[in-house]
Amino acid sequence: MAKEEDEDKLPDQDAAKEFYAKYEPKEILGRGISSTVRRCIEKETGKEFAAKIIDLSNDSSDGITAKEATKQEIAILRHVAGHQYIIELQDVFESPTFIFLVFELCRHGELFDYLTSVVTLSEKKTRYIMRQILEGVFHIHSRGIVHRDLKPENILLDDNLNVKITDFGFAKKLAEGEMVHELCGTPGYLAPETLKCNMVEDAPGCSFEVDVWACGVIMYTLLVGCPPFWHRKQMIMLRNIMEGKYSFTSPEWADISEPPKDLIRRLLVVDPKQRITLEDALAHPFFHTMKLQQRKFQARQKFQWAILVVRAMVRLQRIKFTPEPLSLETARTDPYRIKLLRKVVDGCAFRVYGHWVKKGEGQNRAALFENTPKTELKHIYVTNLSR
Repeated sequence: MAKEEDEDKLPDQDAAKEFYAKYEPKEILGRGISSTVRRCIEKETGKEFAAKIIDLSNDSSDGITAKEATKQEIAILRHVAGHQYIIELQDVFESPTFIFLVFELCRHGELFDYLTSVVTLSEKKTRYIMRQILEGVFHIHSRGIVHRDLKPENILLDDNLNVKITDFGFAKKLAEGEMVHELCGTPGYLAPETLKCNMVEDAPGCSFEVDVWACGVIMYTLLVGCPPFWHRKQMIMLRNIMEGKYSFTSPEWADISEPPKDLIRRLLVVDPKQRITLEDALAHPFFHTMKLQQRKFQARQKFQWAILVVRAMVRLQRIKFTPEPLSLETARTDPYRIKLLRKVVDGCAFRVYGHWVKKGEGQNRAALFENTPKTELKHIYVTNLSR
């Protein structure tokens, strides 16, 4: 029996060596409580990936262990794999003290960090990102999985700013009609029915609708840079969530059109049975709004456009007064070709050579610059003197 157990552990002992043989770890991209994420390079192909290294040395025996939780997450990742907006798990290596998860590399990092850098997103960018999030979550639900921890920190952006949903640590596979009662997730993104499971004894539980609620919170946050239910006192924030108490009254909402507001209202419905489905959300007018839609008059934008138009008109009027560019070579070989310089040349030429020019005979002025002796004039002058 002991021999069989030793044989079972042999592959695990070689797992870390296999990882380092195949990949070359680089700089740290992020840290968790018991995990580290590093950029790594596949030695054979030179392709870059992200390796999540999970430390199992401090694994507790109480409840579900980190090893068991990681294995559950791996199983779910493989179950929902194959969608363009879901993070792709490339490789898995397991040793007695570490688990190595190799994912595709998302260079732009978390959506949270991107939002922090730009503060708010335009309606156009919000439409682009939210469509991808909803399509990704729809795929997850179609596989019978509820994520339960959707938030900007768990959404990555690749090189082209495409969404990659990640971190399935709280995800769970549900049977048809099954409800869950565990309280898990991030406070500001928890759905009211999730909170009721912890506050009311006979609460009916929660299901896939919790992810729809989280999508509403994310969309609100993208548009104005702050979540809808945040309060420095957590109890007040949780009460606002339970009551669905939020508003569009802040100045940031003044320039935002009605379609995104309407979609948020339908996503953030307290009763999960009345909450919009992901399929209906993707069919909402917000995702089919044309560029030529009627917008609210924006005085500041119109004033900026007026300034640009005036500047353009002034520049057009000044074109005829703008001097023609003059190169040094042109000034040496053919200065008379430039109109502005021609006037200067004429003035100087008539002062110096005025006695050579016979008015009314249409003499070529360009000939004045030929500094060669005028033999015919010299002949006439010498003849007159001899007389």
